[in-house]
This record gives sequence, C-alpha cells and structure tokens, in this order.
Amino acid sequence: MNKILVICGPTATGKTSLAIELAKTFDGELISADSRQVYIGMDLVTGKDLSQNAEPFVSQIKWRDRFLKYYIIKGVKVWLYDIVNPDEPFNVAYWKETADLVIHDIHLRGKLPIVVGGTGLYLKSLFSNLTLVQIPPNNLLRKNLINHDSSYLFNYLNKLDPVKAASLNSSDRKNPRRLIRAIEISVAPPVTEGQSTNPVDFLILGLIAEKPYIKKLIAKRIDQRVLAGAIVEINKLSITYGPQIPAMSALGYKAIGQDKSLNKWISLECQYVRRQMTWFKKQPNTLWFDISQTGWRRNCQETVQNWYNKNLNY
Repeated sequence: MNKILVICGPTATGKTSLAIELAKTFDGELISADSRQVYIGMDLVTGKDLSQNAEPFVSQIKWRDRFLKYYIIKGVKVWLYDIVNPDEPFNVAYWKETADLVIHDIHLRGKLPIVVGGTGLYLKSLFSNLTLVQIPPNNLLRKNLINHDSSYLFNYLNKLDPVKAASLNSSDRKNPRRLIRAIEISVAPPVTEGQSTNPVDFLILGLIAEKPYIKKLIAKRIDQRVLAGAIVEINKLSITYGPQIPAMSALGYKAIGQDKSLNKWISLECQYVRRQMTWFKKQPNTLWFDISQTGWRRNCQETVQNWYNKNLNY
C-alpha cells in the first residue's frame, strides 16, 4: 500500500521546516497544499521560504497546457509552487489534478510524498472523493451575478436548490462568493463520483499552539518577509495585476497594498489562523503536536518512523 504523509495546521507553525526535516530522514518530497503559493511571483507575501534568486526546475509532468515545476529547498524537492500566474484561474479541482500527478510520480520513483499546507479543502480533496470540486467555474454565470447582493443570491439559490439553501449557516448566507459558487454547482450537470483503485495509507500530523504563541510567530515571520523585500514584491504585483483578480486577496497584499499597515497584516493572519483551526478541529484522524512544548519534533519523528516502517512496500 502506498503511503502519504500529511503535515497540516495553521500558518506560521513551521510545517515546511518539519516536512523538509522528515523528507531528509524518510527520502521524501514535499507537495505544497497552500492556495496562495500556487501563484507565480507571489513568493515573500505567501511565505514560500525560497532562497534569494531561487529558480524553479521544469519537470516532465504535464498538467493541462503546461509542465509542472519544482524547487530544491535544502536538498529537498518542493512541488506545486508557481503553477499559474496571478491572473489565471485556479481552484481545488485544479490543485487535486496536479497533486495526483505529482504523487503518482513520487511513488513511481520509490519516494515518500509529504503533503504540507494549511488550505483545508485542498487537503480534504486528498482523503475524499469531492465530486463537487470537479465542477468548473461558470464565468458567464459569475459575471451575471457578481453585482447582486447576498439577499438576492440566497433567494436565487433557494429557488434552484432549497435543500442546499436551508443547509447554509448564517455566515454563508451573507457571503456572495460562496452563494455564487453554490448556485454554480446547483445549475451544473451532475458529476459521477469516481472510485479509487489504489488504496493509500495516510498519516496526518497537525501542528498547533496557543493563539498568543502563534501570534508572536506570525509577527516574527512578517518582519522577516518585509526585511527580505515583501513590500517591493507587493507593490510590483499591484502594478502588474491590479487589485481586482482573486490572487490579490492574499493577506499581505490586502494589508500592504490597500491599507499600508504591517499591524493589519498581522491581524489578518491571526484571523486566518482562527478560520483554519475552526476547520481543522472538525477533521478526523489528525495527530496534533503542540509546537510550544519541548520535544515535539522528536515525537513527530518517532510517530512517522513507526508508521513508515509498518507494512512498508517500498
């Protein structure tokens, strides 16, 4: 049975650092599961942790109209950075397609795929047959609905799919983006759920700490990104792409590109952590490690060692 290691948790908890350490021990390669790091040129603002002037390598793995790239970070391959330009569409279905291709290639080469990131739906798509994510964006429908308020959109959804409308919580009912996506799904042709023919043994590690501890880590990371040139990167992105495209919703851009405030950036990242944890707490089968506690890295190593050596087929 093929194995996949997953390292998840909120931003700033050191997921990539741990993943690289484990990749060196267990002959692995990293696969980013971060919805902000798929964009070319958004490096510092999304925390790709690349060395200065790092250049990607182009692989022979073809996805749609392009070949996927990877970076070498501390001697370890890292995949699924720089998939699309900031003005190109990208969604969880696209990420799943790319991840499947890379994971298959890593398994063929006898190595361990290590999926690392904090975008919950990307990770969930690995464990579940999320047929709805296969429904592509309907650009004409979005254009027709974009200027309507949430009340109109909810009533429209209720006429199309009253069961779905009734299942939405109060937050979703006030969120135009989510309502438009729900309408999009409701009017799309049904998707047949596929069956996986290759069983996979997942180990899911989650990194966590108390909110004040994570806030200090976030502030430190943002200071480091600013010193490395994040503001220059943000201004360049703003000039090149403008504020209207979805990629420009990255938190650093919203704070610096619009509000000109580092404190705002820290605040937005902390809000993002709260949303991440609300989602992760609902996901089963995750082994959580408190990064503020002594010995947590050793405990992670031992957990992976025990799992990796069990029924190993490599």
